[in-house]
Amino acid sequence: MPADVSSVHGLDLPLDRSLLAPVEELEVIKARNTLMERCLTNHGMTFTFPPVDPARHANKPRRHGLVDAGEAAAYGYRDPAVFATRGPTRAVEPTPDVVSVITGTRHGKVGGRDVPPGGCAGEADRTLAADAKPGQEPVSFGLSRRSHEITRTTPPVTAAAAAWSLCMAEVGFDYDNPDNAINDPAFSAGRPSEHEIAVATQDVRCKERVEWVRTWVAVERAVQDVLISRHGPDLARERGHRDQQLAAAREVNG
Repeated sequence: MPADVSSVHGLDLPLDRSLLAPVEELEVIKARNTLMERCLTNHGMTFTFPPVDPARHANKPRRHGLVDAGEAAAYGYRDPAVFATRGPTRAVEPTPDVVSVITGTRHGKVGGRDVPPGGCAGEADRTLAADAKPGQEPVSFGLSRRSHEITRTTPPVTAAAAAWSLCMAEVGFDYDNPDNAINDPAFSAGRPSEHEIAVATQDVRCKERVEWVRTWVAVERAVQDVLISRHGPDLARERGHRDQQLAAAREVNG
């Protein structure tokens, strides 16, 4: 662990390089849906999946809790993506025939063409990834979760949480740590109240004052560096897999 966490710049973590960011995950989903729609068209069928707008619909990463003062003032602890306009919410269900071609349970020719192995879904997956497994990288994702859990109870992080709690108490908000604030049941339903916005805004101010995120990121970077040294070949493979599927998805999405 760095002796001086004030030297940490930015919030990126070493494992980010082999993970799909939330917006990138949606880019892959959007491309997969498009490929399946094209495949169905080739078989004389029409179905449109619900629209996916990665830039608008991606969940904001909150690995270390709420840290954006603008979001706190506008949404409290709520994810802004929840309030994004997504158009009509009525879902149109595919017919059984469409489902059978998507999944590949229908065999033989449909619309004059053979249904591909695994159906249109299988064809889309093979287009996006050589192993036909597009999506989040499992080893990287598991190690990322592990580093987060390992570091949340380390002395530097718990000390920063205690300092944050004192900062919150200065204005009358009684929470032992940031998790207790963001998970307050009072903030779980409906639109954010004035009280929630006040708590969330002070939460971000206190995190900045005690350098909550910078402290946690410094510790977690050190832990991730160790994990990376132990899983080098798997992570190198997943970095290549991530780049390949993302490039393929962006070619489809245009």
